[in-house]
Amino acid sequence: MYVFPLTAPEGRNAVRSASCEVGRVIGATTILFHEGDDADSFYEVVSGVFRATKVFSDGRRQVVAFAYPGDIIGFGHGDTYRFDCDALTPARVQVTARGELKDAMRARPELGEKLINLAAAEVASMHDLSVLLCRKSAVERIAGFLVSLAVRTGKKANDQRVCLPMCRADIADHLGLTIETVSRNMTKLKTRGIIDLPDRGCFVIRDLPRLQNLAECETPVH
Repeated sequence: MYVFPLTAPEGRNAVRSASCEVGRVIGATTILFHEGDDADSFYEVVSGVFRATKVFSDGRRQVVAFAYPGDIIGFGHGDTYRFDCDALTPARVQVTARGELKDAMRARPELGEKLINLAAAEVASMHDLSVLLCRKSAVERIAGFLVSLAVRTGKKANDQRVCLPMCRADIADHLGLTIETVSRNMTKLKTRGIIDLPDRGCFVIRDLPRLQNLAECETPVH
C-alpha cells in the first residue's frame, strides 16, 4: 500500500528531530501529490491524517491507505507516484527529497533501519489486506478497521472517543464494501453494544474484547 506505519514512539521523535525540511503545513483537502507525478520526495506525517487513493480507468476508486502521524508516504514508488494523496485534516509533514536520502540517513542513523523495517511491514500488510478482502465478512472487516484506528491513535480501550476523519465512502472504498454496507454494519455493532456512534465523525469502543474477537474472526455476528 506504500504507506508505512512508524508506530514506535522513537519513530515519532525522529520525525520531529530530523534536519530535513520540517513542518510544512498542509491544509485539509490539499493534494500532496498526484499519481504520475515525479516521486522526488517522501513525506513523514507529523500531524493530521492523509488519504491515498487509486482511481481506475473505469472510474472505480480504491482507498489504498490512511496515513497517521509517524507514517511515511511516498517512499518506494519508483520514478513516479503510484497513487493520489490528499489531506483529510489540517496536517504537518516533514519532507525529504529523494536525492537527499543519503544525507538524511547520515543525519539520522536510525532512518535506514526504519525504512528497511517498513519495507518488510509492507509485505505483511499486503498479505493482511488480501486475507481481509478475500476471506472476512463485512462486519469483520469493519471491526478490524476500527481496532486498527484505535491502535494507531493510542486509544485502544473502552469508552475512549476515536476520531473518524474519513467519510463512510472512504471506508467502503478501502474495505471493498458499499457505503450502505458500512453504515448498516456500524449500526449493527452499535446495536450489539460493541461501539457507540455519538456522531459521524467518531466512534467509542464500548466492548473492546468483542470488537477484537470480531476483527480476528473468532465471534460470528449475523
